Amino acid sequence: MNNVSELALNYLQSYSFQDFEYYADFLSEACEIHPPPHGMTWYGDLYRQLARKPEWFANSLIINANKEGYGSRQIWKFSEIIENQKYVELVRGHSIDESRHSKMFITMLDILFPSAIETEFRTQLKTLSPGYTKQNHPLTEPTSPAQFMDERTVIYELIQVNLMEIRALILQLLLRPVLQAYTTPETRFKLTRMSDLLIRDEINHIGYSAYCIENYINHSNQEWVREMMIDRQAALNKLTLEEVELEGVVL
Repeated sequence: MNNVSELALNYLQSYSFQDFEYYADFLSEACEIHPPPHGMTWYGDLYRQLARKPEWFANSLIINANKEGYGSRQIWKFSEIIENQKYVELVRGHSIDESRHSKMFITMLDILFPSAIETEFRTQLKTLSPGYTKQNHPLTEPTSPAQFMDERTVIYELIQVNLMEIRALILQLLLRPVLQAYTTPETRFKLTRMSDLLIRDEINHIGYSAYCIENYINHSNQEWVREMMIDRQAALNKLTLEEVELEGVVL
């Protein structure tokens, strides 16, 4: 078994998610056929090398705050065209998590580099998160049946979400010791706790999307899901290598 699929499945088990028999087999096969670069030694080495530079590391926190805020908005929009209400609930929870993550990355920046950002720019950074919470989010107006995405397309999107969240988990695991290296004794507990929460959320995102994928497999086309997981893993690997070439390893 590839180390990436093994890591993801072990974390799901440790967090008491149900056994996703078909999903586990298809994920393992996809990672064997197309080994993820983010599971390779050189990838972690490159991240640690880049993260030694305070300016690069501070900028990576800003980039991630932006990505999480953008992702939160896009995931919420996705939830609005899903018919299955269980899936809607899970996807909206993911959106709220991403919104919170955006704020957390800016908080990390404030703690680690308190004098690096001018006040005006710091204020702008705080707008990167849409600020979604369970009580504060876009109106959930009924969607016309004609606007719903068909179930297969929903699962296609969730396969991509799942594989990207596995990559996100690995990146959070790389981030954790770097954060601790930059902390002071006074800030270590708070930043370690934030890292714990980020890792927990990534595992939950892998878990809910695996649940949706497994549920679809159990009443629909197994072979199509298998093919899509292999195809989407290949696409994610290509994207990851392109990102590394452009900007190094970014969370």
